[in-house]
Amino acid sequence: MQKKISRLFRLSLVLLAAAALVYLLYKVREILLTFGMAALIAYVCFRPVLAIEKRGLRRTWAILLFYAVLLAFLALVLWVTIPIMIKEIGELARLLPQYAQQAQQLSGAVQNSAMPDRLGSMIGDNMASIENAVYDSLRNFLNSLDIFFSRVIAVVFSPILAFYIMNDWERLKSGFLGLFTPGGRRDAEFLFHKIDLVLMEFLKGNLLVAVIVGCAVGITAAFLGVRLPLLIGLGAAIAELIPFFGAFLGAVPALILSFSQSLKTGLYMALAVLIIQQLEGNILTPRIVGTRLGMHPLLMVFALLAGGELFGIWGLLAAVPVVAVLKVIAVWLFEKLISSNQENMDNKDLLTEPDISRKINNKV
Repeated sequence: MQKKISRLFRLSLVLLAAAALVYLLYKVREILLTFGMAALIAYVCFRPVLAIEKRGLRRTWAILLFYAVLLAFLALVLWVTIPIMIKEIGELARLLPQYAQQAQQLSGAVQNSAMPDRLGSMIGDNMASIENAVYDSLRNFLNSLDIFFSRVIAVVFSPILAFYIMNDWERLKSGFLGLFTPGGRRDAEFLFHKIDLVLMEFLKGNLLVAVIVGCAVGITAAFLGVRLPLLIGLGAAIAELIPFFGAFLGAVPALILSFSQSLKTGLYMALAVLIIQQLEGNILTPRIVGTRLGMHPLLMVFALLAGGELFGIWGLLAAVPVVAVLKVIAVWLFEKLISSNQENMDNKDLLTEPDISRKINNKV
């Protein structure tokens, strides 16, 4: 009885400590966000820094040189794109009422035409839903920008923390692996290697394909004279990060804007988008991304739908890499469990001669 009470007491302490830890992490979630962003930056940038270090520079100078090049590139991109983006956002805000008015006129024309009342009412409701969706998308985009710029501390301090993480990468790795037993350390290194392959395959492959497709769609829109080419290209690049649905989602704004200008421009844009998507699906993705993710299409679709339902656009973007990592962990645990069970069975079957003699004597 006393042992049972002592066990319950220890269990209660563990649960209380876990609850206190969860509450503490919730209270400092903004700080955790900063460290999470720093870890992500360090993970993405460590390989280029390591390549620079192999050229003969010390780790500290290699990180500073990489940061300088990256900041110069980002400054150039922002210097070119920010004025154009501000102009296009203002133009989009000016065009939305016009498109809404055109949608209302079309809805009124449909309802006044010679068709059943219920069908006309359905079409009118759908046109209103499309109008609301457009306004909601613009509002969510602007809210995302506001949230991004409001978290200045995370944006400013994350690269600084990433500097220290990259500078002490081996020491931090050794300290973390030192928490495990020798066998557990080998398992952890193997598991992290598999996860690293999956994440780098997704990051380097999908990001490069998204940049290429976004640039191609944006340049095509600018060449054809479609309004808002920068926003069209940016939207196509972001949508391209979403498997299966990304190509369709990225093409919709370009086609809507091009067809709203003229039928000829819309047809040219539709043909260009079709060619770009065919090149992406048959040449770029197989050569750059490959099949290292090893995920069945049905699993990808489920991950995308679940991520979008739970976390919106961020869930759509993060669903595939997160599920790919969880799949690697699940496969590793399953193989570990199977091998452990097999070893136990082998140990039971392997009997020495004294064991066999003892069993025979016992039976006799």
